[in-house]
Amino acid sequence: MKKSKNKVDSKKTTGAEKAAAAEVTVDAAGKNASADAAAADSDAVAEPPKTEIDELKTEIDELKRQNAALRDQMLRTQAEAENFRKRMRREKDEFARFAREGFVRDLLPVKDNLERALQHAELDPEAIVAGVKMTLEQFDSAFKTMGVECVECEGRVFDPEVHEAMSQVDSDEHEPNTVVGELQKGYQLNGRLLRPAMVTVAKAKAEA
Repeated sequence: MKKSKNKVDSKKTTGAEKAAAAEVTVDAAGKNASADAAAADSDAVAEPPKTEIDELKTEIDELKRQNAALRDQMLRTQAEAENFRKRMRREKDEFARFAREGFVRDLLPVKDNLERALQHAELDPEAIVAGVKMTLEQFDSAFKTMGVECVECEGRVFDPEVHEAMSQVDSDEHEPNTVVGELQKGYQLNGRLLRPAMVTVAKAKAEA
């Protein structure tokens, strides 16, 4: 009877151990399932929705398009600026070449009159005088058109800005420092001095 009872107890113990092992297995399976579910939830949170990804791709494509447009505009602007510089350089060169065109055109009649005066000099010496007078008148007319004027001298007070004193003379008829003679005319271009007039200036007579 004792042996039979021991066998029954052994069976009960084995059954209890199996039940405990089964419970451990169930608990482990449950924990593993919970861990897998938690990992799945984490992945779901980390990965953005598909619609958000599409929006980001659309924004990137738009930025690429804008960048390409800006680059194209920059290249066009650079090309236009280079063309403008070339055109300005070309116009500047042309202006420098032909800037004196009007001046030369105004002097051509003067040269024509000098040549005519020389042609008639042997036949009519007075023609030289008449030709020179006409030439001077044309010179004055051409100079006036271009803004060239003579510096006023005789009877004026000596002005070192426009006069260059070549000599001084004693004079009772003029105040000291007065221009009494003109050796070479001076000229101004639109108020700017081209060359000073060479003059003679009066000074007071030294007392004996």
